[in-house]
Formats: sequence, structure tokens, C-alpha cells
Amino acid sequence: MFERNAMDRPLAEGGISEVVGFVFILAVVVGGMSLYLVYGVPVLGREAEISHMDDVRGWFVDYKTGVDQLWLNSPAVPNNSTPYVPGDPAPLLDRKALYSISTGQVTLRRVINAGAIQERGFVLRYLPMLAPVPASAEVSVRTDEKFTVSGWRNDVKVLNWSNISAPALVYTSHNNYWLQQEYYYQLGGVFLRQWDPNGDVPETVMVVQSPPFSVYSPDVRDTGYQTMAGLVVVNLTASQGGFGARSPIRVETRLAADPLPLEANDMNQQYEFSNVSLTFEGKNDQSARVWYTVFNGSATRNSLNPSYYTVSQSGPVARIDITGYETNPNIADVEFGALVANYTMKMENVPTIIE
Repeated sequence: MFERNAMDRPLAEGGISEVVGFVFILAVVVGGMSLYLVYGVPVLGREAEISHMDDVRGWFVDYKTGVDQLWLNSPAVPNNSTPYVPGDPAPLLDRKALYSISTGQVTLRRVINAGAIQERGFVLRYLPMLAPVPASAEVSVRTDEKFTVSGWRNDVKVLNWSNISAPALVYTSHNNYWLQQEYYYQLGGVFLRQWDPNGDVPETVMVVQSPPFSVYSPDVRDTGYQTMAGLVVVNLTASQGGFGARSPIRVETRLAADPLPLEANDMNQQYEFSNVSLTFEGKNDQSARVWYTVFNGSATRNSLNPSYYTVSQSGPVARIDITGYETNPNIADVEFGALVANYTMKMENVPTIIE
């Protein structure tokens, strides 16, 4: 009995060693996977979401460029006027439109991918629990803000145009590893709103691409005016709503009619005013702040005399008053022209192949 136990002990100890070794290897594998899940996956997910949001930024800049080309090449904008300058003689005879209603070339189609695109591979296909959680997004139309153009002559408001909804095409991210960001196109400009879901970073809104608005003092052309301003109002018409998805979305934007200039009510001195104001009413202070930046940046960029204009913000309302050199309301020393380009926009999901 004693001799048999002595012979079996080395075999038993060897079996225990194999079990201990297997458990140790398993612990190392599980520990490595845990470290990968805790540290590696968030890094990969964050990199994918940052890269995708950069693509979204590029998409909106490209979208703005395409929409601008539709009104920029219309009959209302003469060849020698970029950006739009009011009062040019016979603008309809100056350009053979590339994108006029008569030619039918008035529709812009773009496809945007919602959510971060995950690379295909072994891990994603066979071990999806080790891959970053795909981000999603919402592409929508927001219609809760207002833009107004007003002009005075002899203390009488002779120009009054308003868009009570000021629709915006909005891409709202639902990122899992990166800051939440919202790109939107509104009134010809591209803007970025971003915030941290934990509240560590307050909501901020910034200008990515400015709307087509300029105000300056002319140093050429014998006009006699001290201040000139030009504006193109990109006026979208779309139904409010949105798509929450990870699949591509087609955005179709159509120029509804050839752009036309805003005209004063009295039909006299169409471009001459004593005072002109542009007012943006946003849904919050941050939205108004970005338009304060647009108004102020346009004037300072062109070194306009600060006494010729006033930029202000009161809560969700941003405003620029262009008064020119003369303070007398009976003297029209501000030349201002605005072109309104009306667009219709619709969105639809693009079918994709499910593997």
C-alpha cells in the first residue's frame, strides 16, 4: 500500500501542475481582454468617432458650396459681382445662367452617413463584443428660429422681410466615446454646437463657414455712399422632423425659383436706406451668440468704421444696425441689397445591403 501511494504521488502532482498552469494562462487571457476592453476599445471608438465627425464637417462645407453655386450662377447675380453687390446695371443681361430654372439644373443631391462607420474585420465579424459600440446620429430639420431684414428711410420702415422659422439642416451625433457634436446649415452658413454629456464642457456654438453677408465702406466706385452692405438669404423650406439611424441619408435640395432681390415697399430708391438692421432670434443665448459673431466679424473683417454700425445681443436675440456716416434719418447714405434664394429640401433613407 505504501509503495503504491509513493508511485502515484508524482502523477497526481503533475496533474495539479497542469491545472494550475491552465488556470494561470486563462487568467492572463482574461486579464488581457479586460485591459483591452477598458482601455483599447474606448481609444479605437474615440478615434473612429473623431474621424467621422471630421467627415461630417467636410460634408457640410461641401453642401454649403454646392448650395451657393446654385444661387451664385443664377441670372440675378452678374459676372462682375461676387459676392452679390446690389445695384449693378442690367444683371439679367450680364450672365447666361448655368443653373437657371429654365435649364433644369437646380437640384443638389448629397448623401450623408449617420453614425461612425466601423471597419469590417475578424474582430467585428466573429468577436463583436471586443469591437467599439457603433455610434448613431440623427439628421433632422429644425424650425424654431427667426431671421428678419428691415430697412428705414425718412423714419419709415420701407423694407421688411422675415422668415419666422429659419429652417436648419442638423446633424446631431450620439457618440459613445467622444464629445457630442451638432453640425447645422442655416441661412447659408455652417455652424458647430458641441457639449459634453457629463456637463464637464459647457455648450458652445461656433462658426464653421460664414453666411454670404458683407458690410464695408467702398474705396472704389464713385458711389458717394459711406457704407455698403450685401446679403444673400438662403431660405430653406422643409418639413420639421428627422431620421435617427446608422444608415446613409440622401439630402435633396432644389432651387425653387431664380433668386430675386428684396424690394422696398415704396418702390423708390430700392437700395438706398438711412438705417438697415438684421435680426436673428435663436432658441437660446448660444445660438444668438454665433450670429453676433457673424455680424461683428463681417464688419471688423472689412475694417468698417465702428461708428457706422452697432452689433448687440440681448439673450437669444442678436442684431446689427447699419447706420452709416449720417445720423439724420432723412439722409439715405447706406446702400443695401439682399437677394433671396428659396430652396426646398427633403430627406430619405438610402437602402443598404445587410451582410
